[in-house]
Amino acid sequence: MPKYAEVLVDVANRRLDRSYHYLIPEDLPVKVGMSVIVPLKNRQVQALVVKVSENPPELDRKITFKPISKILEGDYLVPSELIEIACWLAETTICPIAQALHTVWPFFKGKLENWIIPCVQMEDDDVKALELLDPDSHNVLKVLHRARRVGLPEKTLLKRANVESEFLEGMVNQGWLKKESRFIPRGSSQPMAPVFQEQPLSENDWNSNSINLSPVQRKALQDIWELYQKKQGETVLLHGVTGSGKTEIYRALVAKVLLEGGDAIILVPEISLASQVSKVFLAQFGDLVAVIHSGINFNEKLKIWQAILGGQKKVIIGARSAVFAPLPKLKLIILDEEHDNAYKQDENPKYHARDVARKRMEQKKGLVLLGSATPSLEAYAAAQRKKITLVKLEHRYNQRPLPQVEIVDMKRELANGNKSLFSESLREKLRDRITKGEQSILFLNRRGYATFVFCRVCGFVAQCPNCDIALTYHSNRDKLLCHYCDYQQEIIHLCPECGSKYIRFYGQGTERVEEEVTALFPGVDVLRLDTDTTLGTGKHEEILQKFRQGQVPIMVGTQMLAKGLDFPNVTLVGVILADQLLNMPDFRSRERTFQLLTQVAGRAGRGTIQGDVVIQTYTPEDRAIIKAAEQDYPAFFWQEIAYRKKLGYPPFSHLLRILLFHENEERLIKAANGLAARIRTVMSKQEIEQYAILGPAPAVLTKLKNEYRWQVLLKGKNPAVLRKIAHSGIKAFYDDSLSSGINLSIELNPLSV
Repeated sequence: MPKYAEVLVDVANRRLDRSYHYLIPEDLPVKVGMSVIVPLKNRQVQALVVKVSENPPELDRKITFKPISKILEGDYLVPSELIEIACWLAETTICPIAQALHTVWPFFKGKLENWIIPCVQMEDDDVKALELLDPDSHNVLKVLHRARRVGLPEKTLLKRANVESEFLEGMVNQGWLKKESRFIPRGSSQPMAPVFQEQPLSENDWNSNSINLSPVQRKALQDIWELYQKKQGETVLLHGVTGSGKTEIYRALVAKVLLEGGDAIILVPEISLASQVSKVFLAQFGDLVAVIHSGINFNEKLKIWQAILGGQKKVIIGARSAVFAPLPKLKLIILDEEHDNAYKQDENPKYHARDVARKRMEQKKGLVLLGSATPSLEAYAAAQRKKITLVKLEHRYNQRPLPQVEIVDMKRELANGNKSLFSESLREKLRDRITKGEQSILFLNRRGYATFVFCRVCGFVAQCPNCDIALTYHSNRDKLLCHYCDYQQEIIHLCPECGSKYIRFYGQGTERVEEEVTALFPGVDVLRLDTDTTLGTGKHEEILQKFRQGQVPIMVGTQMLAKGLDFPNVTLVGVILADQLLNMPDFRSRERTFQLLTQVAGRAGRGTIQGDVVIQTYTPEDRAIIKAAEQDYPAFFWQEIAYRKKLGYPPFSHLLRILLFHENEERLIKAANGLAARIRTVMSKQEIEQYAILGPAPAVLTKLKNEYRWQVLLKGKNPAVLRKIAHSGIKAFYDDSLSSGINLSIELNPLSV
């Protein structure tokens, strides 16, 4: 009886973005999860098998099904649950299935190679006889057996054995060799072939007694474990103040999951945190742990993937993309610092790791644990509505006090004649810490020296020619740089508009803070942690390690410093300017300000000495700054949620943004208006109420990398309805000549608008 395969083709074209059905030839053992080659129109394309059936699909007309051409991967299959995740991603993020597949399974792209495998052993009598009778054939077998995988790509073997392809064909025909096709992932020289070496675990495999929990931590762990044992795909929000010991709870929970035979993923927002967290888990669980991040090369990632599928790795630690790790017995996913924007992918598919984690645990009947001192409003609101469970840690570990926070009004400092970056209070506290041998952190969320260059005569501002953004002055390179497209130019001494010499540098960045600290405290070493100083492999960890060892008393940095880092000797944190995020044109600006200030303040006083925090601001009366100083998340939440409800912002509604790009602004504006008109037509025909279209309007960054950007926003209660409206409107838009050359980016609930 004939069999049929439903496949997803690897073609990033919306017009071809659907499944297709093919006939399975009798001699091809096709299975779900295999990569195959299929004919599509006038070419052969790679595809992934998602379903095998003995019944052909029901169609309106009778057709002849084309057969699958060949199998790319025979013994190596994409797990069916990850295929389901890819299809779900394509639907929910409104992106082509091919893009979703490559995100979920990074080794999908590759090439088919002919490999030569020996059919005999070197110890066989016939092979020994070959050494005298046919030295060339004996040499071929010797070269093959020297290979680690007892086999080589045909091209490699021809070169190493110095023979012709016809010679190998003869040996294949005589039965000495066999030839097989293997799929080699792009960027690798080896085929994927997991080796299954899983061993049963016992508590003796690690020292579980080293996990010392306080009574409050034990109670939180027990509450989480009870939900885990329900095996219903639960989500828990662990809201613990900074320094409350959330990592120890993660470690104890992972130990319990492993003993029950499960696997776990721990996600962190930054590579630097992956390094810190992995040290804790490696010390506890040893070779069961693997770390995945963008810093590892392709072949190393391939080896990790093989070890995961072979059952040798059971705890995966990494940034956002590690959420797709193919652990066979996955039962727990932890998102540390769940509020962090880094969990949202800014390229297609524009997924949020939190949503993917919940989907995977729905599949596996496992548990998602969200941990944060400053949860996202959406997560905390879900907990208040009982959609997820809230577990609290309201005090620091061992009852250590939270830092004392002082808000300094910089308007008063200026009125009193202080034009420095540092208030009198911060200067005195820095001097005191240096005298005592304690450490300090100075936080400013902007790198560079000056944020813009300005002519005092005509008002000219030096801007990037490729982006709608002012150039930043970097003193260490003596250049003007764009932080979006990396454009750079020499500094200007005369205004190009009016010829004036009154060019001034305004604003401040981490370079200027570092310079002023050095001038204020001569001879005192200062470290700087930002994107500029961490270029190069290992630089990030090198700087952190140097500071952690207490070699340097002061570190200046951006938000890299604000996320989960633990420095026991830091007793002072100074926030140079708290207003930067507050003034962003985004309804989430207060939430981000509160989160960042609370997180960076939490770096102080994590040892035995209580810490101090100085927040310098020009708006000391703002509620985000006041509540961050009080470390009072619930109070901030209820104030902010009332504001969101009044304006109908998330979580009381959903936003879907369609961003349009083109190098010609006039053409782009016409296209944006055309798209908005088609969406309005769709909404009027379907008589959809309580759904609004906003725009079209320029994006916050109107020009980026030589492309103009306009956006259309859809707002409503049901995300599925928003996707349906967008799908219909975009389809009508693509049928019109206005769409020619226009690129679109579609995102549900963007983190910035």
